[in-house]
Amino acid sequence: MASNGSTAVADRVTERRRAVALARHYRELEGLSIAQIAQRLGRSPATVKAYFYDPTGEKARAVKARYQGVCRGCGAYTQPRNGKGDAYAYCKACHPGAIERHWTRERVLDSMRAWQARYGRLPSSYDWSRTHAHRRGGEPLERLRAGDWPSASAVSGCCGSWRAARTAAANQIVEAAGDRSSPEGRF
Repeated sequence: MASNGSTAVADRVTERRRAVALARHYRELEGLSIAQIAQRLGRSPATVKAYFYDPTGEKARAVKARYQGVCRGCGAYTQPRNGKGDAYAYCKACHPGAIERHWTRERVLDSMRAWQARYGRLPSSYDWSRTHAHRRGGEPLERLRAGDWPSASAVSGCCGSWRAARTAAANQIVEAAGDRSSPEGRF
């Protein structure tokens, strides 16, 4: 079964072919003007003109391709800027001086283990929510200010979900406890 993206592209291609065929029929057999065809098809006159000039859409795709560039770092396509031949030299990921991710999976899990060591349990998303801490005030706000904790979106971005992060951190805690209790883990 095709993915949603490829299905959408196939639907657009099919719809364009159908519209081009109808536009040709209205023009050649019924003798309608561009404006009349546009009204019947529910499209703008410029779109109907494009159907006659570029029935497959290949010319429009070629024009768009001339505005794209190729990243010097990784070879991915880059975004256009101010016209033909002026695309960015680097993609967002390879751009010199691009911002590195502050929170990695390892740092997030380290933070969760540090919270567990400090407060006796793994954190919830509310524990690391600045909004909730400010609303509750008192101890939750103090705990949040006591360390450098990632936001819930950073945790989800690194680990997939909050639940997956908690599970991974708990597994690491259990493994570390098992290493300390076994004779082999002490050395």
